[in-house]
Amino acid sequence: MLPIIYRASGTVRGRTTVTVTSKTVGYVRTVHVAAGDHVTAGQPLVDLEANDVRAGVSRARAELDHASESRAEAASGVEAARVTAKLAATSRDRVRKLVESGAVTRQEFDETESAAAGAAAQLQMAEARLRAASSGIAVSRAALAETQATLAYARVVAPFAGRVVERRVDPGTFASPGVALLVLDDEATLRVETAVEESRGAELQLGAPVTVEINGATLAGTIGELSPAVDIASRAFVVKIDLREPAALRPGTFARVGFRVGTRPRLVVPSSAITTIGELERVFVVDRGVAHLRMITSGESLDGQTEVLSGLSPAETVVAAPSHELRDGSRIEVRP
Repeated sequence: MLPIIYRASGTVRGRTTVTVTSKTVGYVRTVHVAAGDHVTAGQPLVDLEANDVRAGVSRARAELDHASESRAEAASGVEAARVTAKLAATSRDRVRKLVESGAVTRQEFDETESAAAGAAAQLQMAEARLRAASSGIAVSRAALAETQATLAYARVVAPFAGRVVERRVDPGTFASPGVALLVLDDEATLRVETAVEESRGAELQLGAPVTVEINGATLAGTIGELSPAVDIASRAFVVKIDLREPAALRPGTFARVGFRVGTRPRLVVPSSAITTIGELERVFVVDRGVAHLRMITSGESLDGQTEVLSGLSPAETVVAAPSHELRDGSRIEVRP
């Protein structure tokens, strides 16, 4: 029995692939990377023109400076009003005592009391102006932070360490939110993505083992993700394969994925029993102690076993590992 293998073409991709876009609008001034470059997290990728935003930052800084000066002026006004109010209150208290002794008139006391009340009101107004100036500083700081954040949007940086797969813009291109600038792959963890026919959906399960052939090497993997959606154009769905062992692969490399989708009886021989001369495949069949050369046509090979499509019958015995000296007609001893 050999398993039935369904094969599909795939592509090596990073586990995380992102399309980098800008958060603001503007013309691209500089692109710091090219397709194929490796980048680190936080590395500058694209700079946008942001002259108006830079002007806004300068204006916000000037407004913050003005608000700070206004607060300092208001604080000085509060101090002056506090001294005046204290002096007016002291004069009122002194005149009150003189009124009680009859040294000054009632009118003079009323005048000093009115002056003390006016000074207290002036102090409250000065304190209100100080609070307003403090609020103005908070507003100016918030405006400066906002413009600085907008200016930071003009520099697009790498969200993680990886490789630039595509560069979609050049200097002079107009960028806006949602317009792709670059495509990045996270190379720390790679996987293989392949499209599988819709009819094979019931035969695949998460975690099932698969074989992946890349550049002549065979790697072991497992099904890590099955897309629930079927593409209406190709009538296929995406399967993502997790590789069990890390390998020196590059995103975008072609791969062939083999899925086990069942088993069926097949005539197989050990792969070591088959020798070749040019394009011809042959095995040695043992009959009554004599080796006979037999030309065959082979099929799939798996786990050290190769399918024989023609040239051999199930009842025949083959030499599992023929030596170079073995010839057609050679005597051979069969041992259990």
